[in-house]
Amino acid sequence: MVKVPSLQSLAQETVSVIKRFPLSVLSAILLTFSFMWLTHEGWDLKDAEKFFLAKLSMCSALGLSLFIATALLSEAKGHSRNAKIIVQLITLGLIVAYYFTIDNYENFNLDSFTRFSLYIIATHLFVAFAAFTGPNRINGFWQFNKTLFLRGLLSGLYTCVLYGGIALAFWLLDDLLHISIIYTKYAYTWYFLSGILNTFIFLGGVPKDLTQLEADTSYPKGLKAFTQFVLLPLVTLYLLILYIYFAKIVIHWSLPKGYISYLVISFSIMGILSLLLIYPLRNMEENKWIKIFSRWFYVALYPLIVLLGVSIFHRISEYGITEHRYFILVLAIWLVFIAAYFLFGKKENIKIIPVTLFLLAIITSAGPLSAFSVSHHSQKNRLEKILTANGILVNNRIVKTNKAIPDTVSDDINSILRYMENAHTIDLLQPWFTQNLDSIHVDKWGYANKTDSIIAFMGYTTSYHNRHSSSYSSPDYELNSSISQYRSSTNVKGFDYYSSLSYSFYGFNDSTKMDTSGGENYFVADEDTLYIIPYRIGFKYALQKHNKTISVLELGKFATSLHSKYDTNGSYYTYVPPDKLYYSDTAEQVVYRFNFRLIDVRKTGSISYIYTMEGIVLSKHL
Repeated sequence: MVKVPSLQSLAQETVSVIKRFPLSVLSAILLTFSFMWLTHEGWDLKDAEKFFLAKLSMCSALGLSLFIATALLSEAKGHSRNAKIIVQLITLGLIVAYYFTIDNYENFNLDSFTRFSLYIIATHLFVAFAAFTGPNRINGFWQFNKTLFLRGLLSGLYTCVLYGGIALAFWLLDDLLHISIIYTKYAYTWYFLSGILNTFIFLGGVPKDLTQLEADTSYPKGLKAFTQFVLLPLVTLYLLILYIYFAKIVIHWSLPKGYISYLVISFSIMGILSLLLIYPLRNMEENKWIKIFSRWFYVALYPLIVLLGVSIFHRISEYGITEHRYFILVLAIWLVFIAAYFLFGKKENIKIIPVTLFLLAIITSAGPLSAFSVSHHSQKNRLEKILTANGILVNNRIVKTNKAIPDTVSDDINSILRYMENAHTIDLLQPWFTQNLDSIHVDKWGYANKTDSIIAFMGYTTSYHNRHSSSYSSPDYELNSSISQYRSSTNVKGFDYYSSLSYSFYGFNDSTKMDTSGGENYFVADEDTLYIIPYRIGFKYALQKHNKTISVLELGKFATSLHSKYDTNGSYYTYVPPDKLYYSDTAEQVVYRFNFRLIDVRKTGSISYIYTMEGIVLSKHL
């Protein structure tokens, strides 16, 4: 018979949770009511009072897990009551110190949020091993985290089911009885249930007698079935797919796709998690396959790590280090270490996984080795090389110039400067200028942002600059026209295939030959990939399939005729009726209809060319 808890037992359990984790409960309450107040007042974080609540929410979220971890640490070490209070006060001091490191709203950016996320990850990992910082006790560590994992699922289920029931009751009151329930009540209910009730349910299930966990050999059958028949088959399937892709790029000797690094990391984490979930079963006679699978899994990781390394190093060599590339690189190095440890280490201490990830989260969040410091200096060095190569930076000083530089170089300079401005690190460039960067921005140039001010101060010219501001005008470059349409629905009736098209052309020469330096511009029809390759003069574009030209698209005549017809007042943008921006072509018994959303036409001297075009391609077999 299932024992239903009485109200008295629930009250006793609630008091027990408060006594054991008082500051964690306080953090949950502060987090909940901060969100409620922000919802009530509106999420306009530019207001100082509201941004204070946002900062309080961040610190409360951080404190919720960190206070749990330090309370468990004190319990495991057998601290006295006074010692426990001191540990909690030190933890509170760390949270308060973090509060004062959070930038104000004007300087709060993606770096600030990423650093906060790293601290959240670190504190959750700390909860996993805080009570098991000593040697051995591996089984107790696994049993403890198994209990937390299952308790988290249970508390989440209770919270979601209860919220769904209350939300339905609100709707029925409003719809049937016409008792007005404003939308904020739904939000307040969710905040309370997920912030307070969920916390109490979870903390109520945190094991109290940590010493007995080492002798506990119980294992949930459902967890074994889920891991053995769901997770591990999926890991094997993804492994086969990645290896087939690995063989493909080796055969074709091509670079891996950019997102392959995310796939490798996701697959690796999924595989490691699966092996952790069945870790206690590895020594049982009927489960010897687990050790064999584990060993070959870590062996199989290395070729994929090589694939990941090639992908990320290629992008770093071209574009420098940014935060997400930094994290991918760090995780790749971590995977090499973990695979080597479990392959060649004498002890399979699974505590090493959360401990090393915890250390990485701390190291990469702040200091000279942090993702932000490394990325900012990498982009600065990349900018230094570009400016030096183009004669804009000479002897470590910016030299004003009227010389023309390629659009690709201008785009690189612009993107790096905007990256640094968004990260609030553009002051790293101050040694290159004799003038103060703030005075360049405010007093002399008056642009909306520092990036545009600095570019204007450098004085170089490109067609890119002409595109954006007359301040950069040059006799050698003049804007011709742009043709675009308003967003609208698309009639696909009568066609078999639909594909998007985004074409960008970032350079120009006078060659009459085809040139793919603008990148891969393609669309898909059936199982074929078709490429659009420009003839630089004449506005003609080759339509290629299997490296064979099957048609020549007269897009130049199409674009200029529309411009002549619809440009009645010489405006920069010419709006064309959507049903007039169709271009059709037939090749090899297939009809292609290009439905353009935008065509950007530019002019260099007497030669015009298409800079960008966006839209969709519909196709059908005759």
